[in-house]
Amino acid sequence: MTKKYYIMYNPLSLNLMEKYDDKTITPIDIISYVTNKNGKNITENNYLDFLQFDLKKVRPGLVEQFGLKNYASYYLANLISKIDKDSTVIVADGKNRTIYDIIKKKGYNPKAVFITSISSNFPATAITAIIFNNAKIPVIIGGIHVSVSKNDVNTYIRKYAPYKNIISQVTGPGDFKVLSEILSDIENNQQKKEYFGFLSVEDGNWGYKNACTLPDIKLDFLKKIPVAGHFFAHISRITPITPYLGCPYSCNFCSVSSLPKHHRKFTTRSADDFANEIINNQKKGHSFSNRIYFFLPDNILLGGKKLHAILDRLIESKIKINYASQISIDIANNINLLKKFRKSGASHFFIGFESLDIRNLESIGKNSVKEIKKSGLSVEKYYSQKIKIIQDYGISVHGAFIFGLPFDHFNNLNDHTGIKVGEFCVNNKIGLQPTSLNDLPGSKNFMESQENSVYRYGKQGTMEYFISLCLTDLTESNRPITDSLKNSPLIVFYMAYEAMQQVGADLNALINGLYIAGKSLLYPTQNGCSNLFGRIFDSLAGLGFQIGISTYKDWLESVAYSKNEIRGSFERLYFIEKDPEIKAMFKNYIKQFAFPVLENKSPVINTKPLNANIC
Repeated sequence: MTKKYYIMYNPLSLNLMEKYDDKTITPIDIISYVTNKNGKNITENNYLDFLQFDLKKVRPGLVEQFGLKNYASYYLANLISKIDKDSTVIVADGKNRTIYDIIKKKGYNPKAVFITSISSNFPATAITAIIFNNAKIPVIIGGIHVSVSKNDVNTYIRKYAPYKNIISQVTGPGDFKVLSEILSDIENNQQKKEYFGFLSVEDGNWGYKNACTLPDIKLDFLKKIPVAGHFFAHISRITPITPYLGCPYSCNFCSVSSLPKHHRKFTTRSADDFANEIINNQKKGHSFSNRIYFFLPDNILLGGKKLHAILDRLIESKIKINYASQISIDIANNINLLKKFRKSGASHFFIGFESLDIRNLESIGKNSVKEIKKSGLSVEKYYSQKIKIIQDYGISVHGAFIFGLPFDHFNNLNDHTGIKVGEFCVNNKIGLQPTSLNDLPGSKNFMESQENSVYRYGKQGTMEYFISLCLTDLTESNRPITDSLKNSPLIVFYMAYEAMQQVGADLNALINGLYIAGKSLLYPTQNGCSNLFGRIFDSLAGLGFQIGISTYKDWLESVAYSKNEIRGSFERLYFIEKDPEIKAMFKNYIKQFAFPVLENKSPVINTKPLNANIC
């Protein structure tokens, strides 16, 4: 008797903008495009052939660039394994392990396929679901995009699925209760159209032997370290983990803002469960492969008393880790908590700075505005002071900046906001995550754009919208641009690109890394205080995190350049540019990113401005 297995799948994003101006295209045609086979010919017998996507048509993803595993995938795989102990749950991501390889090696179909989706990979989710549906394999789709854009499953999947009753969607988190119900319904052939989950994270969903997570992903960016880089890349790994999830805020630019509070309420694991997962990972000893972590809350300070309990537990356990986490600049105002973070193993903080212009910060409702004004300092001086405080405790920093905000400026190729942001990061020895202002589906900004018909690439429900979802990876703007930037998405992308070129240059990344490595030696973690090896590792971790952040440059370049018959962002944005002065300004610049012969394949847009290793 063959053993039952499930697939837990997090798809790669597809680069679909070459098909934007095809007015007759459907999701079935997208299948044809990415498989180079006729999507109308899928059957139960040949469906596997359609699960081999042309990798030339894959859009590089940030998680893959950093060598991270998708946390939701392996968390849910463990949860399903916990519920159905007689099954195997195999995680796939389309790159390090593909669904084609899994099924081919197994030799028989999975009991069901679970897919987690963000907006940028929803088109890949849709066509994968349609392919599996033709083989009569149940599909359950969850993730933030499905939760905030529920009608998209009907519009782009069920409409093209011959067996609609075996496609389900989960609104809210996939928790123990909802997944238990789903597995029971699949077993009894009673799948529901929609399920509702409420708890973002629960205790005990780790370490199940019947959960086959992804093979280790090498950290290729560490090869940038002189002399020993290839060695460290071979032996080092990053493990994502979360003590709690959920967000009480409703920021205009965030997808979560449209979810009901009961679907995004703050939920936490116990401090013991969180620490025990790390201890379990190190039960055979600690090494470069199991002591580097990325803590996943959007802002770890949201934990309040729970945060203190977790940090205290990590310190008491004497766990040997170095971790990165997202946090707000407010941490620099609480020295006692900052010391506790460092003692527990904190080595890198990701902070949302967003802009160096107080007017921009006011326009997006940034919480730090009040404190900045109270200080009497400029935004730059305020941020610089806080950054130095954090760095003096041996913790490196990289900041997220948004390009395309109302008070950004662009005078010419050598005088713009991107240069100012780049200089700020270099002067303060921090890394940079450059993002373009983007209407993420589900966000309040997105809702307003849809209601006022000022979306750039298509109304929700159209194929233009579906195709342009691949741009919601924040690399370029999918919304009309303000007058201050001449209504030009080309300018916005250029500013982000040039800022990253400056900050992410190998020499700057190495200087930043060596700077924080020195700071780490002077102010080590608890483990570093107790032995020399720990202190050296603290220093190497600081260096590694700063080198790693420079990979944003590599990622942006992979999106910017035209290659494999797919136009990169620069060439495509150049051809949709309407201002002849801007086109003239960029003409020579764009040549280095474009194909040898530039052909005008301009899509129609709305330009209304806004004021393998298988288990």
